[in-house]
Amino acid sequence: MNGRFSHIHRSGVLLLALLGACNLAPPRLPAPQQIAAPDPSQVERVLFLVGDPGEARRDHYPIVPRLQQDIEWWAERLPRDSAVTVLFLGDIVYPLGLHAPGTPEYPADSAVVMDQVRLVAGRFARQRRAQGYFMAGNHDWGLKTEREGYERLKNLDAFLAAARSQTNAQVRLVPEAGTGGPYVVDIGEHIRLLILDSAWWIIGGWRSSDNAHRVMLERVQAAMKTAGNRQVIFAAHHPFQSAGPHGGEFSFWETIGLRYILARSGAVLQDLSSYPYRELKAGLRSIFNQTGPPLLFVGGHEHSLQIIEGRWPNDPKFSIVSGSASKVSGIGREKNLTFGRAAPGYMRLLVYRDGRMSVFVESGPVEYKSCPKEDPQRRECMAAGVAAFETVHSQHIR
Repeated sequence: MNGRFSHIHRSGVLLLALLGACNLAPPRLPAPQQIAAPDPSQVERVLFLVGDPGEARRDHYPIVPRLQQDIEWWAERLPRDSAVTVLFLGDIVYPLGLHAPGTPEYPADSAVVMDQVRLVAGRFARQRRAQGYFMAGNHDWGLKTEREGYERLKNLDAFLAAARSQTNAQVRLVPEAGTGGPYVVDIGEHIRLLILDSAWWIIGGWRSSDNAHRVMLERVQAAMKTAGNRQVIFAAHHPFQSAGPHGGEFSFWETIGLRYILARSGAVLQDLSSYPYRELKAGLRSIFNQTGPPLLFVGGHEHSLQIIEGRWPNDPKFSIVSGSASKVSGIGREKNLTFGRAAPGYMRLLVYRDGRMSVFVESGPVEYKSCPKEDPQRRECMAAGVAAFETVHSQHIR
């Protein structure tokens, strides 16, 4: 048997072994739950979780006008400043972040960001000072380490500052460009929010040294220790757990061969199995062992909607993935998955006056992820797509 044939034969054996080890049937996802929608008078705060919106344009993505309707509805009914918060969970601009003014890419890049800014620039959102927190994803770093990636973030920071001045929308990049955080904000009486730049940890280059990692974790620990009776919620681009392709729960029909082997070895940098991300999670778990775990860890990165219960006693009680604002990908098997949906959507976290919390998942059919740009099909599709969004799952989390 010659060398080339032997290599092919061994590859075939490996492929057959992988086939034998995989169940080719799509995973059966948990049945959705529904709880009663509360009267707004019972609600103290609302947090919208919007992940990976980097291709969503208002004129042909139904999720954009639908989300703004939802934000305006709640901003009108909660007569308190900053009662509505929108978390943009990274990958704000596909494919390579916000290029500098004057470049060929800038008009399209900046238009995508402006459509997101306008979500918190409606009449009631501005009157009630709804907060829009933008966090960086790996694409917002331009998939670049070192200075080039940092410059993409500076472009985004400058654009949001200018948009804030022009529209009076309360939008900002957090944490500060090129830093890991945490950005700490207390929301109402019941929540302490810690926002991390997880992409900084993974691809931050010279700005993300071992010492910088240590300092970030020390600040996380201090923020958790001083939270008092508030429930701690983490938000970052990369989720803590996932049943999607980046989480290691691979569907054979989506991810085979070399990518499977690379991901298992940690060589796929953006997967949760990569060495840098395992290192970040180990650092956080060490803190949780001392302080107790947070209530939630919210992320995007995966282009799906997921709610996962913690695997271990000191994991976050729930990991939430909300990353299908402009792209959709599949969901694999995860024992602790309480809800999963591969469809466009976002989530709404309600914080009640008595400290209880619930999450509502808003989603539409996959065929309404986007609409044709050409008239008249676009207008008809957009109207139908906006109307098709509904609450597909809701549950209490506290």
